[in-house]
Amino acid sequence: MTIQELQKQLDEMYANNELDEAYAFLVEQVNLAVQRQDNATILFLLNEMIGYFRVTSQFQSGNQIALQIFKILDMCGLEETIDGATSYINIATFYRVQGKYQEALSLYQKTEKIYHHELEPYDELYSAFYNNLSLLYQEMGDYHQAIDMQKKALAIVEQLDDYRIEEAITYTNLSQMYLSINQNDKAQKCLHQAISLFQQYGPYDPHYFASLATLAQSHYMQKDYAKALDIYHRVLHFIESVYGQNKDYQTIQKNIDRIQKEMETIKGLDLCEAFYQQYGRNMIEEEFSEIKPYMAVGLLGMGSDCLGYDDEISHDHDFGPGFCILLPHDIYQQYYKQIQASYQKLPQEFMGIQRLTSAHGNGRVGVFETESFFKQFLRQIPQTLDDWLYADENALLACTNGRIFEDNYGQVTQIRQYLSYYPEDIRIKKIARCLAKMAQSGQYNYARCMQREDEVAATLALNEFIDQTLSLLYLLNKKYKPYYKWSYYGLKDCTCLQAVTPLLLQLVQLPSQKQHWPQKNNIINTDDQKVVLIEKICQLVIGELHRQGLSTSDDDFLDNHTLEVMSHIQDDCIRMKHVMEG
Repeated sequence: MTIQELQKQLDEMYANNELDEAYAFLVEQVNLAVQRQDNATILFLLNEMIGYFRVTSQFQSGNQIALQIFKILDMCGLEETIDGATSYINIATFYRVQGKYQEALSLYQKTEKIYHHELEPYDELYSAFYNNLSLLYQEMGDYHQAIDMQKKALAIVEQLDDYRIEEAITYTNLSQMYLSINQNDKAQKCLHQAISLFQQYGPYDPHYFASLATLAQSHYMQKDYAKALDIYHRVLHFIESVYGQNKDYQTIQKNIDRIQKEMETIKGLDLCEAFYQQYGRNMIEEEFSEIKPYMAVGLLGMGSDCLGYDDEISHDHDFGPGFCILLPHDIYQQYYKQIQASYQKLPQEFMGIQRLTSAHGNGRVGVFETESFFKQFLRQIPQTLDDWLYADENALLACTNGRIFEDNYGQVTQIRQYLSYYPEDIRIKKIARCLAKMAQSGQYNYARCMQREDEVAATLALNEFIDQTLSLLYLLNKKYKPYYKWSYYGLKDCTCLQAVTPLLLQLVQLPSQKQHWPQKNNIINTDDQKVVLIEKICQLVIGELHRQGLSTSDDDFLDNHTLEVMSHIQDDCIRMKHVMEG
């Protein structure tokens, strides 16, 4: 049986997935070739065995075959020939799959020397060689070398007749390299080239499905989930119609399931930034390029999505694709109507999500004049320490939360940086106020209300203590406190005094302690577990005051720390204000 006949029979077995039969056939034919001392056929069959052991992950057996091939090449004087180079590529590919990268690279380098000596510059063998070498560099993490090798392979196949499928495959491989280094635009350009070639020359080629799946992956990486899903569903249909629900079908289905799950849990900031990158940026560059240098684009203001705290429950109102465009006064006056009109023409649905706006949620996205945008939350940008002292904390948070996608002019970023947190004197003043209120409500009035058997008043005192504790925690972490719905949840972003978080939850979950108060006149009633938790929280707070250099006292009563805390205020006017002010 000739080598061509052997190859044909093996191809038929592999096409029918008859791997065991193929291996038995190889063993039989090797024995026959050895009897005939037919070294050329032995070499061919051993190379086929290397491929078989690679596919079946039988690395130990394959390594033994590789040693036999090296011996035959040496014995027959074929080490510097094309036959030798073919064997080196097969073994190098086998080594690559095992992770033996340096051994593989050495064989590829040896092959390249043989090719340079034996082949014309644009011989078709170079194409497969550079493709294989590219895969090795990719697995080694050297993506730039991998891309260079793919480009070399592409330059070869573009010169060859009847190699359009190979050209399409190479474009697909190149796109995957670009995706690995986050160059999505270049990746998609290669993929569209590949898909065009497949549609013309191989519409049922399995590599075509791989190319489409890679295109879907690129859209997924750009968070364009709707396009990714559309392409994946097409691939799923193609695979099922040609091959049935095979392993590739199952892989694509898993990708679809993953995207659909992510769409259910996607954060509003990520959704809106992807929407801007996909549609908003193009709209601005195509229609308003002359004023783009004056624009700031992002999502900021009110709403759980701007905090990054939104979840599936948040998706039922004031959620969906959209963004803010902020402009200086003179630009806004001249261009507002045109930009807003173009903004309203953007798709109303993105990634399968439509924006839902409640009666109170109008005007959160669209085109705004910069100063007016911030003044809708703050009556004025704070200029003096008194302005800062009385500024609304939720308003300050609305001005500084969210995410800026792009700020070419810099005015918005400058304002947000200025408002990013209280001046230190104001922070200290507010800390003193919180300490006084925590002492008053938790360490003092809760007990007095329980002594009077007034559980409603005691509950109100306890709620005030919890609220003031939350305010203090944010002040000690130098963060603005979100409004009540998110103030406990947001503690996950606070690094100091994390031990207080579970204590607050325990405090809320404890049942009534009224059974521990008959004939109790002592304020520190340790039979009441709520009192115990209040004191634990206060002790942790005192420790943090020490760490931040705001108090040196070991007094258990927080109110007795306020004067020392206030003494650290540098401004005389702020320091002289009543502890409860602000």
